[in-house]
Amino acid sequence: MLVVFILSAVLYGFQQPAVSGDFDKDVYAIYSLILTNPKTSHGPAMNPLYLIADATVPGVPETPCVGPPVERRSDFQEVLSDCAKRKQTPRVLKRALSIRKPYVLLNAEEAEAFMKSRMLPHVPADPPQAVEDQFKDVADIFTLGDVYFNQSRTLALTFVSSWCGGLCGLLRWKVFEKLESGAWVERDWVGCSTIARR
Repeated sequence: MLVVFILSAVLYGFQQPAVSGDFDKDVYAIYSLILTNPKTSHGPAMNPLYLIADATVPGVPETPCVGPPVERRSDFQEVLSDCAKRKQTPRVLKRALSIRKPYVLLNAEEAEAFMKSRMLPHVPADPPQAVEDQFKDVADIFTLGDVYFNQSRTLALTFVSSWCGGLCGLLRWKVFEKLESGAWVERDWVGCSTIARR
């Protein structure tokens, strides 16, 4: 019984494991903010656990629709330069989120199987029954973009999407700013989001 509990803790994890360097610390602090009570196209995420694709993707739309305040345009231009340089290189995610909800990182094959299980009608070559059974109570899969920074790493931009099948999803760019305390906070500079509902 103890072995099962330990295995569950390793698989689903509730604490934040050690990450390498301040850069990763900032990246996973931002991801943790995003995945603390995230919104989906159908309201707050009510999944018993979060399914998260284990590699980042470029954001949509490709050019972030963000309007920074005049005094932050120079800093934000540095963020956009970082994005332009790195957006096509996927980041493989670590189990380094600090969130209360249990979560599973899905590789590309597992993510595809989950998505096929939510398509109606099922596409040919239905996903393995094990995938359907394991995640039968989960509605959404989350995909993250990499986190892009200004040179002083006090301003950040990233992307998040939630997908729940067919025409059911939410795609959003997000901007974060680092306070003097070292904490990150979201800034409401984003001018668009894409939503689809069944």
